[in-house]
Formats: sequence, structure tokens, C-alpha cells
Amino acid sequence: MKKRMALLLLTVALLVAGICPVAYAKMPYKTFTLGVNKELVETQTAYEPVRSMIRFGEETLKNPQDLRMGPDGNLYIADTGNKRILVVSREGELIREIKDKKNFKTPSGVNVDAEGNIYVADESARAVLVYSKDGELIRTWEKPTHPLFGETAPYKPRKVVIDKRGNLYICSKGNTNGIVQISPAGEGEFLGYYGANQSSVTLLTAIKKAVFTDEQLSSMAGIVPISVENVCIDEKGMVYAVSQTNDERSLRRLNVAGRNTLTPDYWTELTTAVAVTNQGSVFTANANGRIVEYTSEGDMLFVFGTFDSGDQRIGTFKSVSGMVVDEDYRLYVLDSVLCSVQVLEPTEFTSLVHEAFTLFQDGKYAQSKEPWAQVQRMNSLFTYANTGMGEALYREGEFAEALENFRNSGNRQGYSDAYWELRSNWLHTHVGTILIVLVALVVCTQIIKAVNRKTGFLKPLARGRETVARTKFFSQTGWTFRMLKNPYDCCYGIKHENRAGYWSAAVVLLVYFVLSVVSKYYSGFLFKQVQEGQFEVLNDFITFFGSWLLLVICCYLVCTIKDGEAKFKDLFIGSAYILAPMLLFLPIRILLTNVLTYNEAFFITLIDVVSFGWTGLLILLMIMYLNDYSFKRTLSIVILTLFTVLVTVALLFVIYVLITQLVNFISGIYGEVVYRFVRRT
Repeated sequence: MKKRMALLLLTVALLVAGICPVAYAKMPYKTFTLGVNKELVETQTAYEPVRSMIRFGEETLKNPQDLRMGPDGNLYIADTGNKRILVVSREGELIREIKDKKNFKTPSGVNVDAEGNIYVADESARAVLVYSKDGELIRTWEKPTHPLFGETAPYKPRKVVIDKRGNLYICSKGNTNGIVQISPAGEGEFLGYYGANQSSVTLLTAIKKAVFTDEQLSSMAGIVPISVENVCIDEKGMVYAVSQTNDERSLRRLNVAGRNTLTPDYWTELTTAVAVTNQGSVFTANANGRIVEYTSEGDMLFVFGTFDSGDQRIGTFKSVSGMVVDEDYRLYVLDSVLCSVQVLEPTEFTSLVHEAFTLFQDGKYAQSKEPWAQVQRMNSLFTYANTGMGEALYREGEFAEALENFRNSGNRQGYSDAYWELRSNWLHTHVGTILIVLVALVVCTQIIKAVNRKTGFLKPLARGRETVARTKFFSQTGWTFRMLKNPYDCCYGIKHENRAGYWSAAVVLLVYFVLSVVSKYYSGFLFKQVQEGQFEVLNDFITFFGSWLLLVICCYLVCTIKDGEAKFKDLFIGSAYILAPMLLFLPIRILLTNVLTYNEAFFITLIDVVSFGWTGLLILLMIMYLNDYSFKRTLSIVILTLFTVLVTVALLFVIYVLITQLVNFISGIYGEVVYRFVRRT
């Protein structure tokens, strides 16, 4: 019996083990990339956590604040809580530790130069200390005495990096002037501040600066520039500065002049650490446990990682204070709260992306096509793979295929360039045919005109067209374009001669609505403002006709109060007929958006300016002529109309909220009555 029971338990255990391995191996976080419309979409796991290093030999960390990789390939950790620098291997083996009881107070930053000298930034000691490989203190960089540094400027070094010339870039806590740059020459020459953040100046901040004291201003965000919190440097000497802010200043790549040359297309709030590979890829970490990988151009590749909510799973983070990446794109992430160094390795998918990217960066476009193709087979919606394949095909002159890849990736600039080349090639091939067709059309037109003058065979068509044009409906609808030639004559005909009616105005509105819908959803890819495949025609219908009718009603009410002569019918028809410029230009715009590139985008802008400007002018003239106002009074009527619209919208919103609350209240009472009735029965 016991053997049977044991066999049964073993069978159940095997079944459970066969069912549960997927859940057991599940990543603690999801990986995202940017979609076609710059939204985050889930993709394959980019980096998988392989181990967490908590103990190094017999040593553990306490509030570590910085992590760097030396030229020897070892990891250097600023173990701030234990007042030391740990040197460990990539596998977590303790190599040596550097202690200095006399000088170390809060060593929060560490770096290593090409000779192996160790630079330690100590906030409390207010100095940068330099040690040899053996841990011997060889130099101390204290607060610069140069007048340009400023007597009251704080010097509390938190992070430090060194360029190939030996210049130091020091992040000083609370110093809003920028990164402190010091030359190793002599006693250490202060070269100046570098890469300072700019404060955002608005009308409100200008008023605050004029009213508040310096002490009050120092505690207000946006008034005083934020200080740089972390920094790293790449092989080319470009400095990457990190600031804890929610805008594009969170990550900047500074050139020699201290100007930003990197604008990420995606950033996360409160960036805390940054690392750069030899190939130029950039990694950042933020306070929410997220890690972001960018290309050297600032294109976001992956977002992964998550905040540790207490389960302490590998791959989750609480407070990333340092991060490095080796030549194999292996990430080493230092967490100051978990007191650990977590190691994340790229997956096969990510390795293919890096391989293709490296080949493309080296100008090996043909060789990069194969890894890009493999990435596309693994994930056809990975936008950067489509962009990379499109760039490779474009370089090889395969513009049609490049065009398709650029469209799949949402890369409009690449699409524009490929379409330009494709269109140019088509024109060169068919220019002879086009000229022949144009000449043939001109000749045929002249022949038809000559034959018609002798035989008059087109007269029945002309009489039929005139008969149709004289019918009331077509005559009133055609009166719309009188607004283009003579607005006063058009308004006079609407007001006194019954040249237009409700039905003709409705047709004009409907035609404009159809054209606007076609323009919105069927414009060329480069100039379309909505997502591919997105159609909200019913919402567009309600929004357009509701807004238009509200404007007409409010204008009529204001004109009535202000002794206007126009009837509601006049304003109804006139407000439709002023759309004549839009009816004229919208078809041209739709056509041009499907044949032009960004190089000729000026024509689209010109059409928009002319059509909207012309329509706006007709609005003023229509109100002025129909009501017999002066131009100055017409402007006041327009302003009052817009104010009335705002008040009406606010009133409708309040009514909607009250009705919603009333419905919820009645529903609650009904539910309570039903509950009590059921409970009693």
C-alpha cells in the first residue's frame, strides 16, 4: 500500500512538473520596444538575468553608490556604507579592496584610468582621491580656488570620469553650474563648468524671480537649473550626463563645447545611471527599475526590468546607482538598496540585433541584411529591424523594397528618401511617354474644338449642361463658388435673392465632410496624421456637424442681441458657403500628399495656409455683410461668439455630470431596494 501511495505521489509530482516549468521560467519583467506610432509594444525578452552577486568572497556591500569597469576587465565598486572600494572579477570573485580610514568618509564615485589608477569621489571629504593599483594615495583634488568656480559654489564630488587626456569631469552635489572640469596639469587647473542644465523660463517663473528671494527660489523646481547626478564617457570622449528630470534633459550626450548631441525618442523619468558600449549603444536606468537601451543615434531599442516590490527576484531592482556593460553586451547593474550586482545577458534575438547594427554602422550594408532578415523572421513587427533592413536596401539601390520596410517601421524620413529615388527613376523611365501623352491630349483637344466649330456636335451636351445648371438645386449649390469671386455679391444673393437654401447648404457641408475624411484617412503616408488602419468616421461626423451647428447657433444669438440683420437661415447657409476655399483646395491637397516627399512639403504647407487663411477671411466678411456690421464690430462679434461657445460647452458638461450622478444615484437606490427585497424573501 505504501509503495502504491509513493508511486501515486511521484506520478502527481511529475505531472505538476510537466505543467509548471513555463511559469517557473517566466521572466520577472516584460520587454518593450517602440512601435510604428512611437508607442510601447511588447517584444521578445532582450536581456535575461543570469545571476545576482551579493557576496564577494566573505565581503558584502552596504549602500554601494557606483560601479565601473577598469581596463583590466574587473569591476570597481564604490562600497559607500563600508567606506571602501572593492575590486572584483566579473564572476564575483574578490580581488582586492582599497581602504583609507584617514581620508574615506563617503566614497560615492569611482573610476579607473588607462594606467590603472583609481579615482574616488568622496562627497563628505569634499575631494577626489587618486590611488595607485596597490591602493596608495598619490593625489588629492580639492575644491578649485579659481575665481570662476565661485566661493559659494558647492564642491561635493559624487561621481567622476576621466578622458584620454587625463581631464576630470566631476559631478558635484547641488552645484547647478554644471559638471566641474579639471585639468591634471600642475596643481589641477579649473577649466570651467561643463554641460550645465538650462532652467525652463516661463511667464510664471519670471514673476517668481522678480518677487521671491534667492532662498525661496532655490527650493522651487524649474527656477534653478537642476544639477547633473551621474556621468560616463565613451571611447570617443563624448560625455553622457544624467539628470533626474522628466524631460529630454534626463540624458544628454555632450560634445567638446558642452552642447547636447543626443535627443532620445523615448525617455523615462528620474534617470539614475548610464553606461555606453564601445559600439555606441547607450543604456540608462531609472528610479522605477526600468533599463532602456538606445542606439548611438538615440533610437530606443528595448525597455526592460521592473521595480522590486519585495519578492527580491533576480531581474528586479529597487535603486540602480551604477551600471556597466562589457564587450559582449553583458550588463552589470548595481543596486544600492538590494546591495547587489545583477548580471543580465542578451538573448539570441538581441545578439542578432546588435550584430546587424554593428555591421550597418561599419558600412557593411549587404552583410547586415541577413541578420536583419533573421530578426524580422523572429519578430516582423520589430520596427528597428524594418528600419535597418530599409536602410540597407536603400544603400544598395533597392528602393521599392526599402520603401516597404520604411513604411512597416513608421520611418517617414527614410520613406521620403526612398520614394524620392523611386519617383525619380520612374520619371526618367517614362518621361518620353508622359510627353507623348500630353502632346496627344493637346492635339486631340484642338481637333475636337475645330470639328465642333464646323459641325456643332457638342452643342447638345452644352445645352444639357446649361439646363442642369439652371435647375434650382444645382443653381443654389453652384452659388457656393460665388463666395470665392465676390463675397458681397454671394451674401447679398443669400440674404435678398433666395439664391441658396437649406438643402444646398447641407450638400456643401456633406461634400466638405467627405473631402475632410478622405484627406484625414487617405492622404499620403508622409502627411497622414492618424495611425494606419484607424477609422473613426462616426466620431468625426458628430464632432464636425455638432461643432459647426453650435458655432452657427451661438453666432446667431450674439448677432440677434447686437442688432444684426441676418436671419438664422442666412447664417446657416453663409456658414456653409464660406467653406468654398476648402472645397477648392482639399482635392489638390489629397492628390499632392500622395505624390510629394518631404522635400516638397512646402507646397502642402502653402495650400494649408492659403485655404485656412482664405476661409477665416470669408468668415469675417460673411458675418459683416449679412448683418451690415463694420469690420471692427465684426471682430467683437467673433470674440463674443467664441466666448459663448466656451460657456455653452461648460454648461453642457455640467449638465452631463449632473445627469450622470442622478442616474448613478437612482441606480444605487434601485439596487439597494432589490437587495433588501430579495434578502427579506
